[in-house]
Amino acid sequence: MKDVTSTSVNPFKEEPPDEAAAKRAAVDAAALQFVRQLGRDLAHGEFDLPPFPDTPLRVQECIRDPNSDIHALAAIVATEPALAARLMRMANSAMMRRGPIEVTDIPTAISRVGMAMVQNAAVSFAGREAFKAPAGSPCIDDLNQLRRRSVMVGSLAYLLARRVRAIKKADEAMLAGLLSNVGKLYIVMKAADHPELFVDREALERLVAQWHTGVARAIVESWGFPEAIALAVDEQEIRERDRLAPADLSDLLFVANLVARAGNKAAEQLGELDALARMRLSGEQLAELLEEGAEELESMVAAMS
Repeated sequence: MKDVTSTSVNPFKEEPPDEAAAKRAAVDAAALQFVRQLGRDLAHGEFDLPPFPDTPLRVQECIRDPNSDIHALAAIVATEPALAARLMRMANSAMMRRGPIEVTDIPTAISRVGMAMVQNAAVSFAGREAFKAPAGSPCIDDLNQLRRRSVMVGSLAYLLARRVRAIKKADEAMLAGLLSNVGKLYIVMKAADHPELFVDREALERLVAQWHTGVARAIVESWGFPEAIALAVDEQEIRERDRLAPADLSDLLFVANLVARAGNKAAEQLGELDALARMRLSGEQLAELLEEGAEELESMVAAMS
């Protein structure tokens, strides 16, 4: 029988070596250019950021104003129907609902969830508005997936924070979770300007993994969020930590990200994590907490998505 190479009979044949090498070189060049620009942006704080949307910015300013009240905040929320709808869903979610009474107006919704949670609703809304790709962009699906993941991580962090004594503000934990992927959103949207990186998904994923936490910190700081949030998003992937020290927001993000990726059933396998030890939780306790809070998690994710 005559020898025939696989590339002669396979309709999905591999590219000729020279062509494959040329494509790899193009990807490497694009990645190098992209990394150099990211490095300059980080060093000089000159990120080409989309502006923080106007209504969420006004919400932040109102919450920080000691002279503001629920009615002033409600008036701002009411100017953005999509944000108002999100807040109402949060107030009526299983995680926030108290008793059988359904909230039907914005001031009551704010009273139920608290001003800090209104900020979280605004940040969730802002993440959708600030990072919008033009129609036909190769990054649209990636951005949508990252936004959904941020909502899941924020909801998980909130659930965990209510159980961990060292964490005093559960709403701040949710805020950290909602902002945990902002570096990925930025990198993916900017990488869309380099089509070669979207052809080679591994190259893009390496870039995101290497740079996203530092970029997230820079963005969080530039948007004026507290230092505790900036530190949490910067240190969210540090695995080895002092097991005897009290837990912080970074520990919650570490665990929440793992659960968001692997699912609740993986919780029992996480018992050796330093982050869980700092949270004073075993893998079994984590699994039990997630099972008990499943309905609350589902409702909150639905409310903010």
